[in-house]
Amino acid sequence: MMYFGACYYPEHWTPKQAKDHIPLMKQARINVVRMGEFAWNRFEPEQGRYRFEWMDAVIQALHKEGISSVLCTPTCIPPQWAVQKHPGMLQRDAEGRVRNPGSRCHCCKNAPEYQMLADRIVDQMGRHYAGMPGVIGWQTDNEFGCHRTTRCYCDHCQSAFRDWLLEKYKDTDSINQAWGAAFWGFEFQQWNEISLPRHMPAGPNPSHWLDFARFSSDTQVKFQRAQYELLKQLCPNHFVTHNLMGGFPEIDYWKLAEYTDFPSWDNYPESGEDPFLPAYQHEITRSFRGRFWVMEQKSGPTGDANTGLMGEQPEPGDIRRWTWQAVANGADGVCYFRWRACLSGAEQYWHGILDHDGVARRRYREVAETGAELAKLGDALAGTVVQTPVAILRNYAMLWSAERQPGAPGFHYDNHCYEIYRAVKRSGHGCDFVDIASDLGKYAVVFAPCACLVDKALADRLDAFAQAGGTVVLTPQSGARTPANTMWAYPRPGAFVAMAGLTVEEVRPYHHGQTEAIAPAGGSSPVPAAAVENWVEVLTCREAQPVAQFAGGRLKGACAATRNVRGKGTVYYLGVYLPPAAMETFAAAVLPPFPVADIPPDVEITRRTGKQGSLLFVINHGRQPQTVVLPKACPELLSGGTPGPEIKLEGNQVLVFKL
Repeated sequence: MMYFGACYYPEHWTPKQAKDHIPLMKQARINVVRMGEFAWNRFEPEQGRYRFEWMDAVIQALHKEGISSVLCTPTCIPPQWAVQKHPGMLQRDAEGRVRNPGSRCHCCKNAPEYQMLADRIVDQMGRHYAGMPGVIGWQTDNEFGCHRTTRCYCDHCQSAFRDWLLEKYKDTDSINQAWGAAFWGFEFQQWNEISLPRHMPAGPNPSHWLDFARFSSDTQVKFQRAQYELLKQLCPNHFVTHNLMGGFPEIDYWKLAEYTDFPSWDNYPESGEDPFLPAYQHEITRSFRGRFWVMEQKSGPTGDANTGLMGEQPEPGDIRRWTWQAVANGADGVCYFRWRACLSGAEQYWHGILDHDGVARRRYREVAETGAELAKLGDALAGTVVQTPVAILRNYAMLWSAERQPGAPGFHYDNHCYEIYRAVKRSGHGCDFVDIASDLGKYAVVFAPCACLVDKALADRLDAFAQAGGTVVLTPQSGARTPANTMWAYPRPGAFVAMAGLTVEEVRPYHHGQTEAIAPAGGSSPVPAAAVENWVEVLTCREAQPVAQFAGGRLKGACAATRNVRGKGTVYYLGVYLPPAAMETFAAAVLPPFPVADIPPDVEITRRTGKQGSLLFVINHGRQPQTVVLPKACPELLSGGTPGPEIKLEGNQVLVFKL
């Protein structure tokens, strides 16, 4: 079943207004709502006194009309009575300033009082709603880490960080060795000497920083785990999810997603942004558990709570296209944020399907049209999933290492991952994202961008994948560091030397806009001529063969990229960051063939496959008409025709073909 819904806040509306909303929801084919994430004070107006009847009435009225409810644990915003009683549970930033109440995400998950109160409200809600008809699942809390609140620097976190380090390292000699703490005399004899990496005259020890980033992420995971396990015990027939934030960099979503039945995420695309960016975040979220929902989908202008600025109005067709893009990339549920724009508070400008006055206008009609289309294709979509032969290794510890020490001017780990993803997507293929322990057996190609934190175990896994017939692509800065974020005392790329068949002779970061020209080398090279910048590595081949060389200047003739045959497979090492057009050419050369060629720049093609065959989604994200040539004429499920093989797409058009 495809779930199609909206985020609803009955606490904002009178009973009569809420009653008037439900018929409009039903007309729009909405079959699920999400509620309750900010209503802790309504559920527990005084400590230990719980009130659920106001929400019960809403759930029952929705259920009567065939609309299910996903309830949220409201732990994102404790009641004011809790903050007044326990002010020590407020977070502190790196400069020691209190993160005050009045907005959200201001409490520390390591504060014992907060943990106790959160456990109690989750327990009471789980017990009350376990058997209530209409309730199908739970969303825990809301957007862990939003507003840069993953990392807290309060005394509770200071104590918890030391406990975390004690469990990991056992004694101070081990931590001194792992961190290389002899540098600048940062060695410890007692655990209480270890501080948090607050603001200091110079940057923190990279190993200290990385462990704090890991600890801060683990704090969020621990909080999620507690709620997940409690809800699954009390409500075994309900699913439990959490609304992630796509490419959010501060929490290891691989770990957090283990404590969900499936993850969800909140999607707020902008009309003028790169249309493949939401697809990137859809596929990241899908990869954690194989399926996902979009729990918040943009349905109107946004409104920045800090600046007070109202965002741009979605153009006609945008909301529908964004929804189909989510479905095309594997979503099994889409909930719009929000049902109706609220009249008060910091998000007055954050619009919903309905405006402030509750009148059904253009955006509502577009949502209703989309709901009818999804209902029409419900049977065809049932049981289908995204399958792809391509994976990208995207690891949070590597991201955090590069956050502290990017090396190259302007380098950002996730931007680099996205550049590779976009090049793959332009070929027609989707991408799975994998972590260092993921099974690689079903893939043909694995990209490992800036795989900086490497040990022998990871190198052996990637090497075994290549030996068995796979293609591995490594990019600059790979293999340089230990998992503790210290530098290896071996030639770069460290543990990858044997599988890559090369060593790095010299690293050249460029800070003043310098560029180097590269050109293909050898016979059939997948690397085109290009101008590269920021960071280049001069490579010395051992077993590997050059596929690109520097074409001028002092580096003329030196090796810039290699190909090494490894067993039945191949390992590529790119010693330069290829610009987007060159990365597209390279990706197309190393990927398996895709049945549709010459895909226009603004067109996205995605497949979902099930027992009854495949669905091919063709989406024109641009405003201008485009032409795509399919392998043959196919039934188009939205229109009922059989166009092709050459098809013309109007701007913002979506077509779904049965293969």
